Formats: sequence, C-alpha cells, structure tokens
Amino acid sequence: MKNELKKIGIGIIGCGSIGGDIARVINAGDISNAALVALFDQDETRGKSLESRLHKGVRYFSDIDHFLSNNKLDLIIECASPIAVRDFGEKILSSNKHLVVMSTGALLDGTFFQNLTHIAGLYGKELLIPSGAIGGLDAIRSVAHQLEEVTLTTTKPPSGLSGSLGFKDWEDTEINSKVIIYQGSAMEAVKLFPANVNVAASLSLAGLGAMETKVKVIADPQASSNTHEIVAKGEFGTFRLTFENQPHPKNPRTSYLSVLSAIELLNSFCGSSPKIGT
Repeated sequence: MKNELKKIGIGIIGCGSIGGDIARVINAGDISNAALVALFDQDETRGKSLESRLHKGVRYFSDIDHFLSNNKLDLIIECASPIAVRDFGEKILSSNKHLVVMSTGALLDGTFFQNLTHIAGLYGKELLIPSGAIGGLDAIRSVAHQLEEVTLTTTKPPSGLSGSLGFKDWEDTEINSKVIIYQGSAMEAVKLFPANVNVAASLSLAGLGAMETKVKVIADPQASSNTHEIVAKGEFGTFRLTFENQPHPKNPRTSYLSVLSAIELLNSFCGSSPKIGT
C-alpha cells in the first residue's frame, strides 16, 4: 500500500487537542500520500466543531460502526483514551485497518495486547505505537535482553497532574515546592495517571515490562515544562536520557512532542520520510 499512488485514508478517534492537531496537519496536506477521511468522537459537540474547521470531504461520526464502515479508511489513529483502545481496538483491526495507539497504557494488559497483535497478523495490518513524549525507545529495545533496571522520573507542574486519580489527595493542597506524588511500578502508575504518563507504558513495552519498570511522578510548581528522565542500566552500560517538553498549549497533561511523534510516524508510514533507527 505504501508504494501505491492512492492516498492512504486516515481516520481519527478523539477530537480533542491531540486529535485536532493531527487532523489539521493532515488536512493541510503536510503529510504527503495521506488524506484525512473521517473523525469519530462520542462527544458530538467536540466532533462537529473539529469537522467544521476542516475541508468538506472530512466526515464526523458519533457511531463507531458507521465510522469504520467508510471504505476510504485505511488507517485509524486513536487519540482518545485507554478505554477507547480497549473498546474499539479489536474492532478496528478486524475491519481491515491499520491502528495507531496513542493511549499506550491500554496495552499493558498482556492478554489484550496479544489479542490485538494476533488480529493484526490475521488481517495483515500493522499495530503502530509512536514514541510519544520521549525518545530512546529504539535504544531500549536494542538492549532489552540485557536490561537490569529501568527508571522513569516524570516531573510536571501540578496543573499537568490535576484530574488524575493519583493526584486526588493533592487537589486541594497548595504545593509550594517539589513533592513526590507517586513512586512504584509502571503498571500502577498508568492506572493512577492514565492521561499523564503514557510514556511509562511505552517504555515498559520496549524494555522490562510494566511490573519491573520503576516510575516516580513529581509535582513541581516551578516547572515550566514536562520533564521525563530515563535511566536504564545493564550489561551494555548505562543510558541517561532527559526530555524537557513544552506542555501542549490546550492540554497541560500532555506534551506537544506527543503530537509531533505521531505526525512523524504517519510521515514514515505513508512513505514521505525515511525510517531511521531500530
């Protein structure tokens, strides 16, 4: 498909800040060989609002079956939530479409992840996972068999953690200095901060797994960026990777790098940029 002249039809699930940014980039023609075809969001107001700002060929759907029945769709980008991945992931792949998962926390359910990869194989489709708000996953994957320890420390301003289950006890607390909000496994971190630490899930999938990957979440009122520090140790030596990302202007819980990562994945998939790295 990548070598054909026919443009790859893209559908987006989730019309919030991330989905909206990706939609506008595709709609502007900035990803060659890609065409934005359809949008899905259970929030009709949000979905129709985004549809109204795109070219007339893009259709919004509030029904997932009607959305997936569009025969112009080749690839679906999930930009909604782990719940959306669990609810629609298998249906998307079995409808003969490629799937990009942004809410990678859903993939830490081993049985569910295996089912997705199995269905993708049956239909000859790809299950694609962007790097998101971090880099270095290619390096982690290349030494996965030698890894002994992986630690992720995520530091965000309190506003970037607000609304998550793991921040519930801190919502009414005035935080004046750095404070550790969580310290434990990536598995538990993703449950407590589902919209905040997708990077923990992606890092786990690339390396030691969610139970062995250690995560620390820090709230820092002085922080102006979302910082992710990865330390990986093993027979190969030690990696130290730090990413100081600007928060998304419309959603402080995520980093704008997540959007750029998905756009580059689409560029590579659609054949408009070379694949570099492992």
